[in-house]
Amino acid sequence: MKREIKESILDVGSGFFLAVIIQITIFPLFGLKVTIFENFQIALIFTVVSMTRSAIWRWWFRSNDARIKRLLKSNKVSKIKEIKDPLKEKKDESV
Repeated sequence: MKREIKESILDVGSGFFLAVIIQITIFPLFGLKVTIFENFQIALIFTVVSMTRSAIWRWWFRSNDARIKRLLKSNKVSKIKEIKDPLKEKKDESV
């Protein structure tokens, strides 16, 4: 658990500072004049959006993992095995 927290802090922190550096470098190329404080504010907004997006995807994958595990434990798996793979059938025909 502690390692995951350290990894998250490193990931988010490095992303934040990288965003600020990229903004300072790129914005002038597009004629955007932004103060350092505004760069930090913009980076903070993108960081919050990124963290939210990551949390949503993590939640989605974890909830689907649970569904898949329940499906595998049920008898519905036999129905899934009956579905044919059209790409595999195409390969078999060409051989």
